[in-house]
Order: sequence, then C-alpha cells, then structure tokens
Amino acid sequence: MPALKLNGETISFESAGVGTPVLLLHSLGTHAGLWASTVAALSDRFELVAMDCRGHGGSSNHAGFSVEAIAGDGLALMSALGHERFHVVGCSMGGLFAVTLNAMEPARCLSLTLAGAYATVGAAGPLRIAATREILGTMPMAEFGRRYADDTVISADIGIRALVADSIAAMTRDDYLQTLEAILTADVSASLTDVAAPTLVLVGTEDRRAPPAVARGLADAIPGAVLCELQGAGHLAMLDEPAAFVRELERFLPKA
Repeated sequence: MPALKLNGETISFESAGVGTPVLLLHSLGTHAGLWASTVAALSDRFELVAMDCRGHGGSSNHAGFSVEAIAGDGLALMSALGHERFHVVGCSMGGLFAVTLNAMEPARCLSLTLAGAYATVGAAGPLRIAATREILGTMPMAEFGRRYADDTVISADIGIRALVADSIAAMTRDDYLQTLEAILTADVSASLTDVAAPTLVLVGTEDRRAPPAVARGLADAIPGAVLCELQGAGHLAMLDEPAAFVRELERFLPKA
C-alpha cells in the first residue's frame, strides 16, 4: 500500500478507480481492507481512497489519536492527492470522523454517508473503556480480535471474519485502547444540525453496536438526511451484505 507523510504521521491508504473521489473511513480495529468489495464494485465510476487511520493497518500513531486528528489526516490526504472536493463514507467511528471533517471544511464535502454510525455513546463510554482495559490486561490481541469478529460479523464467510480478527490482532493494545477512549468519549451531536451536504445514513437491521434506533436519531438530526436499513446486516454492513451496501451507495452518490 502507498503511504504519505502527513501531519507528522505516515498515513497508509489504498486508491483505485476513476471519477469523482470518495474518501472511505473504516471502523475501530479494521483498516482500508474493510472496503475491498465496495472499491471493487464502484471503481469504474469513482476514485475510491481508503485510508488507514492512525494506529491501524500501515499508519503510524506518533502524535496521538483523536477524532479531530483523524479528520485532519483525511483532509490532508485528499489535498495531497489533488482532491479539493469529495464524497465521504464513514463506518462506525468513521462516521465521527466524517461529521468532524465536514465541520472543519464543509465546502469540501460533496456528501456524507454514515454507516453503522453514532454521534455519541454518552454515559456508556467510560464503562466500556474500563471493561475493555480490564479484558486486554490479560487477553492477547489475537484472541480479542477473534471474539470481536465472532460477536460483530454476521456473515459466515471465514475470510471476512478473519479480516476483522486479524486487523485487530495486528494492533498494539495501546493503540486500540487509545482509539477506543477517543471514540467513546467523543460527541459530534452539536455538528449534526449544521450538516448541509447531502447525507445518507445506513444501518444494518441486526446491528447491535449502533442499532437502527441510533441511526434514526442521526437521520432526524441532520437536515434532509436519508435513512436506509439493510436487512440482515450487522454493524459492518459492507461485509455482511456487500451487494446491498453498494446498491444503496450507487443510488445515493450520483444524486449528491
């Protein structure tokens, strides 16, 4: 994978296709590979740029992980690639980055797609952080990754489950916990009403981490947002129901 020096970090990314650029922002513990099926399906009409967030995949994490830092990395990456305006698609924590990126430079966002996303987890955040710290005090990252994949991925495809498990296993405990703390204490609620870009909110009907009720709250708060529920998909809908996920993007992006 190529990489660029941006904001004091080495930011790894994948880029494929031709057409209007789309920045893809992955979920906690995964990396650019999360979007493989999406990239393959859309690269004949769009230029897909899938970024590894700090501490994930091939990207470094020297200066620390924060929602604002990752949004800044995304903006810097797209600038370095010569993309002034672009669509943004964020999954789970990627939704936090997408909303923050839009708040930082709204004129650059052609649209937002928020998949399995949330604005804040509220009081549940510190509790989950403490519980995960305790678990990772004794459990190897490889085992933690396997358990996370089993609990999160609905698809029975062994390769898909391995993608999630292996990407988490490749992270350090410190990077994972630092990321978790940042995204579970973040709150982008105040930025939602200011979103002027066309917005699609996607959620799997079987998502237990950011369930449909959360998605409905997001869609209600963002002016003009469109809500779409993907039947049978869980938190990582692009893995569980890749054809349906791509179909909804195909319907939305040309109109945005």
